[in-house]
Amino acid sequence: MTLSYSKHILEELDQLCQTKDWSRNTLALKLGIPLGSVKKWFLQGEHRRDPLPSHLEKITSLLMTEEGHARAVKVKLLLLLLEDELRWFKDTSVAAREALREELDPADIGYISSLLSMIGEEDKFQRWLVLSTYKFNYFKKAGKPA
Repeated sequence: MTLSYSKHILEELDQLCQTKDWSRNTLALKLGIPLGSVKKWFLQGEHRRDPLPSHLEKITSLLMTEEGHARAVKVKLLLLLLEDELRWFKDTSVAAREALREELDPADIGYISSLLSMIGEEDKFQRWLVLSTYKFNYFKKAGKPA
């Protein structure tokens, strides 16, 4: 996981704790993670620690199960991960970009791209729903699961 992903997920977690009025102890209990680890995530400076990957999974699960927070957090995190991958795509070599392209179905990319552009406005989304007949292929072009 990237630093920006970890930072973002901790910001979301801190926001949830403030909204729910949870102490760090309550958060640790809900996550099943030692209080000392939880406290280190929110420290400033050299003593601060990023969550372990297994802890990030627990945090993500908690964020996604909390009422009113679930889908927005999930989409935000997915967009952040997508942006990170696309930044890699932008900065990598032509050969690496071509290798990635060989693994992906261009129609799937177009479908997701058009859907993302419709998220912001309901009228556009409803028109997109009427016009879209494509079914996402889950990147099966190369016969490999994603």
